[in-house]
Amino acid sequence: MLRAAVAGTALLAIAALIAGCPLCNGNDMGCGDSVQISGPIGLAANTPAHIEVRVCWNGRCGEATLGSDPGDLPSSPGPANGANADVDGGRFGFSLFDVDPTSTQWELSIGFSPDVDTELEDGDVYSVSVIDADTQRELVSFERSISYLELQPNGEGPFCTSCNVAEIKLPPPAAQ
Repeated sequence: MLRAAVAGTALLAIAALIAGCPLCNGNDMGCGDSVQISGPIGLAANTPAHIEVRVCWNGRCGEATLGSDPGDLPSSPGPANGANADVDGGRFGFSLFDVDPTSTQWELSIGFSPDVDTELEDGDVYSVSVIDADTQRELVSFERSISYLELQPNGEGPFCTSCNVAEIKLPPPAAQ
């Protein structure tokens, strides 16, 4: 009886795919696993910022050199407010910004997207190190084991897409 129910569900899913119908509660919105790390880095937003960033996911590390003004640091290719770094199993995206006029500090945003065949698991460890490239002063340094939130944008069901997401706030610069 259980086999018949599973086979029937599989046949309905295949028929819906062939007919082009969404399989999850009439919705077909996808989602992807991701981690977002962000926060102020302790450099005044009214002065130029030049930073070196190293971020790791379970020991797989990516690095970037970012500047508040594109082209103001000697490197190849020229630094910018954003950069990407591929690692085994995924990629990091880095961004240095000051978009909030009430903020007094430069902020850093790091996004991690795993490869399609890579699983994110509770207990993954992320570490971030940010160095002021001009003074070599450490601005941010932390390591954290995290648990993911399972996101189901279309609701729950046997054919509904789900993804693992997490948001990590950089510790306040004064607490470092």
